[in-house]
Amino acid sequence: MVCSTHTAEELVPWNHAFVVTSLASEAPETLFKTYRQRGNAENQIKELKCGFGFDKTDSSTFARNTARALITGIAYNLVQLFKQLFVSEDRRSTISSLRFSLFHIAGRITWHARRVVIHLASNYVYKNWFSRLMDEVHQLAT
Repeated sequence: MVCSTHTAEELVPWNHAFVVTSLASEAPETLFKTYRQRGNAENQIKELKCGFGFDKTDSSTFARNTARALITGIAYNLVQLFKQLFVSEDRRSTISSLRFSLFHIAGRITWHARRVVIHLASNYVYKNWFSRLMDEVHQLAT
């Protein structure tokens, strides 16, 4: 089974997806939907492992490893909520790229009159996006 898609913006004219399956009784549309969801689940598992360290089970007891896995799952869900609330659809990405875009910033933090002031580098590429995100988070908190 082959699914070919094409958009006007793409440089390569066709995007092909191939599915080899033994589930011949299902409709092709149902099979593609099922396999795409499976691929999405595999991407989420990969992000849990690579971006959140979900595969780290170096503690000596099962209870500690379980607690670590649960905390990692909570962190993953909080980041997903953050992305849904504050990150536009076209900028949705993995935790690694969000971490790089939002937290790898040259700058300094100062305190003036009981206020924390963040001074970002003037050449920070994502400065406008970062400022907008901070404003939205602040509005949600008040």
